[in-house]
Amino acid sequence: MGAVGNVLGVVAIFLGRIPTPGVTQVALDFSSLAVVIVAIFAGWRLGALTGLIAGIGPMVMFGYVYGSTGIITVFLPIGKALTGLSVGLISQAIGSIRKPRAPIVIATVLIGFVPEDVLTWFYFVTLVPIFVPGSFSGPTAATLVLVKAWAEMIIIAFLTVALIGNAGFRAFLGRLGPSQSFRQTPVGMSPETTASSCGPLLSSPGH
Repeated sequence: MGAVGNVLGVVAIFLGRIPTPGVTQVALDFSSLAVVIVAIFAGWRLGALTGLIAGIGPMVMFGYVYGSTGIITVFLPIGKALTGLSVGLISQAIGSIRKPRAPIVIATVLIGFVPEDVLTWFYFVTLVPIFVPGSFSGPTAATLVLVKAWAEMIIIAFLTVALIGNAGFRAFLGRLGPSQSFRQTPVGMSPETTASSCGPLLSSPGH
């Protein structure tokens, strides 16, 4: 899934650059979709690892191909790892109380992005002016990038809901790690309804 994340990121960046005066690091990047999916289905450890791997391609594109921030762009995969970590921990907590409804999934993805949001702000406001003097950075650049990033995460959240609602997709990715009721219960259905209609699907009596 880390490789999938790199493909989603690099292709989107290549095809979806957003013309922004003075800022070359504004482009579509959907690599976090793979990160979020793994975090929800396989937990925070694999979610964080997938974030590190999925961020390599975008790091190269933003740091060297379309930008000049160089080595400090390593904070990009670190940020994605934070998203994988946060989403995984939140989904684990929600799974333990069996609330797999669509609004909960969307909230999990969006809240899980907050640590990366904070790191991105720190990166543009504090680090870029120090390591890349004369580049267009600061609050304006951070705001442009984060507005784009939040729009992407909203789209990713809804895509995640659609994927979690697919029984075949859940069955496939459920093999990545220990399952939870959050990961196995169809989105939008109550645990009681699922238990009566799906039977063996809920195979974790401890939750």
